[in-house]
Formats: sequence, structure tokens, C-alpha cells
Amino acid sequence: MSNRNMLPQSLALALLSFAAGVHAGDAQVPGAATPVQGVVGGTEFPDRDRAWLRGGDFVNVDNLRRVGRGMSKNQIRSLLGNPHFSEGIAGVSRWNYVFNFRTGVDTHLTCQYQLNYGRDSGRYQVESIHWDGPACLDELNPELPAVAAAPEVHTLSADALFAFDRSSLQDILPDGRGELAELAARMREVEGLQVTVVGHADRLGSHDYNQALSERRALTVRELLVGEGVPAGSITAYGRGSLLPVTICDAGLARDALIDCLRPDRRVEIEVRAAP
Repeated sequence: MSNRNMLPQSLALALLSFAAGVHAGDAQVPGAATPVQGVVGGTEFPDRDRAWLRGGDFVNVDNLRRVGRGMSKNQIRSLLGNPHFSEGIAGVSRWNYVFNFRTGVDTHLTCQYQLNYGRDSGRYQVESIHWDGPACLDELNPELPAVAAAPEVHTLSADALFAFDRSSLQDILPDGRGELAELAARMREVEGLQVTVVGHADRLGSHDYNQALSERRALTVRELLVGEGVPAGSITAYGRGSLLPVTICDAGLARDALIDCLRPDRRVEIEVRAAP
């Protein structure tokens, strides 16, 4: 065959890899988030010393991530090469490999890897994937750190909790006390509970006054929650004064109308988190 009719080796390998991805059934596509497939054990492995490739091979991990059930032998060979034992290529239902994986500059893991094939319409396809131990799978598929869930935020109207311009425990209104008691009962069921209580005030009054009022209300809510059995060490409380309004009210409103318009700004927010 003329060299002019031959594909460059790199292009041929690229086409083979593309074909493997298109026709691989439920095989995984490449990517750092794609787990390496397989189970630990469940089969017999040959003596590692019988491998013709002494010491094993440093396999391309991205290729290994592409291997999955339903792939043909040709697709496997394009990704992993020939098996490392003298069991043959055609007419056999099991291929064995010995793979190495870097764990440091001068250290690596070595594991045995086995593909079992089933035959469907004369075509061998991967039915199961096995490793001789968990070490390599654990290294290749590290457990991702738990992602903390978004906090559950409860916004309580300060007007429903307290008499106007009041902030002490004795000033909490019956409906507000009942609402906090119900919330505390749910909190007691949360594992690794973390609670943040934030008091807010409207813009009426001076900055210093509103800051102090919002802090006193937050601390009072914390005190009530502790009294309802929520662990004190799990609750942080502070005030933000009038720095974070949620309303837009016309400054020309009559005082009573302005107080009513600013009602949503007078609030206590309670964030509830569970341990990840």
C-alpha cells in the first residue's frame, strides 16, 4: 500500500477513539468528573507474575474513564491496548491487565484489572469490569467533599414578635412566642445544627439607635430559642440596624403610613443549617 493512502498514526488513533465514544453503548465520556467503572473482586485474577508486560503499564486515565459495558474488543484495544496476559485476543471472554497509577513523584499504585465479555450476535461486548482491590478505584474516584446545603431562612416580622419599639423577652407577643417555639422544636431535630439570628430595623431613628435595637431583638430571640431547648452553642446572634432594607417607601408619606410601609424592614431572620 502506498504511504500516500495511509492515515497518520495520530489521526488514526483519534478516529478510533471517536468511534469508541460513539458506539460504546453506555460507556462513559472522558472528563475528570466521570468515574472509573468497575467493582472490587467478584472474579479470579491470574498470578500477576505471569503478565507478559512485567511491572504493568501506566495507563492513560482519561481513556480508562471511557471504558464501560457494551464496548467491543476493538474499542477496548484502542483505549487500553492488548491484554497483558497470554490469554489471546479473539475467541476469549476475559482480558486481564496490570495497571499502575502515580501517587507521587516516586510512588505509584499497581492493580489488576479485568474485563469480562459476553457474546451477542457474534460480537463480543464488555459485560463486567473488575479490580483486584479497592486501592486504585479509591485513588481514581476520590470521595468528593460534602457540599453544605443552603441554609433554611425564616423571616419573622419584628412587629409580630415584639410590641412596637420594644426588644426584651417580656415584650415578645404571644403569636411570635408560639412561632418561635414551633421553630425551636424543628431545630432540635437537626443534626449538627448551626443557627444565625440577624435583627433588622427600619430607617426611622438614628443609626446607633437602630443598630442597638436590632441587636437587642436578635439576642432576645436567641434567648427564647435557648429556653426552648436549642443548644446555646449552636446559635449566633447579631444586628444589622437599618443597613439592609427591603422596602422602597416615599419619604413624603405621613408618619403612620411610613411606619406601615416600612414594616417589612423591621424583621428578624433566622438561618438554620445542618452539618454537611
